[in-house]
Amino acid sequence: MPPGRPPWWPEGEQWPPRRRGPPFHFLRVIFFGVVIWLLVAVLLTGSLPGHGWQWIVPVLLFFFLVFAFSPRRWRGMGVGQRIRELTEAARRLEDTDARRRTFLAELAHELRTPLAVVRAQAEAIADGVYPGDADHLAPVLEATASMEALVADLRTLAESEAGALTLNRAPIAAEDLLNETAAAHRAAAEAAGVALSVDVAARLPAVDGDAVRLRRVLDNLVANAIGHTPAGGSVTLRAEGAERLVAVSVADTGSGMEPELAGRAFERFTKAPGSRGSGLGLSIAKDIVEAHGGDIRLESEPGSGTTVTVRLPAA
Repeated sequence: MPPGRPPWWPEGEQWPPRRRGPPFHFLRVIFFGVVIWLLVAVLLTGSLPGHGWQWIVPVLLFFFLVFAFSPRRWRGMGVGQRIRELTEAARRLEDTDARRRTFLAELAHELRTPLAVVRAQAEAIADGVYPGDADHLAPVLEATASMEALVADLRTLAESEAGALTLNRAPIAAEDLLNETAAAHRAAAEAAGVALSVDVAARLPAVDGDAVRLRRVLDNLVANAIGHTPAGGSVTLRAEGAERLVAVSVADTGSGMEPELAGRAFERFTKAPGSRGSGLGLSIAKDIVEAHGGDIRLESEPGSGTTVTVRLPAA
């Protein structure tokens, strides 16, 4: 037994562990085996076992009980079960540590790019290479806006993991939510040559949710759809009713996603080739939707477009 509590030992568990399992169950089997032995002997002979053949049946029954039932008890409640629990706990800790290292590496990469732009532009303006006019300050403003958005995303992720993601819930008309989102992205869609439309089913119940956070989810989905749809394609925002649910989807006729990428779409820092985002948008969208008690799923095929469906509770 190690002298100190190992780092992988579950919180709240006593160290060193209490002895339990095999000795108790083994003695219990022996006790019941002896009792049955005596009962069988009395029923067969009319007296307690003494000598001769009357010992054979009770002894065989006794050893059958010991060898047939005690190993099962050991496996279920004793050392084997504890080893499996500790192995699983160690595996989860290793996975968590690997994800933490990956997250920090990706975060450093995402911050390094805008910081490099800010420094390069600032040094060029300070050295007189560029004039300090609006055109040469625009990259600096764009880079700082990118960092500001990344910090906001990280804050949302931290709140979600800490269970502190607050929602100001109220009944929201799905038609208003989709129309407002479409209006905000209409100019970008027209500039990209993409047709943007809204299709809302009749008599749709209101959504029980936080309008600001749900708008953020839809903004991300629509921006992704427009960014990956070539000119001449289309993006459709659709809302339908289900059993006590409202299903909102964003479907595009864009390039689609490979199956391996689609399977990791909601993981942090997962980006499609050529994407300019941080790779946190869909991960944050998933956290926000699940905080509402809903779910989100993605269907995509290369060359056939992508559809992201969000199901939310009705008010």
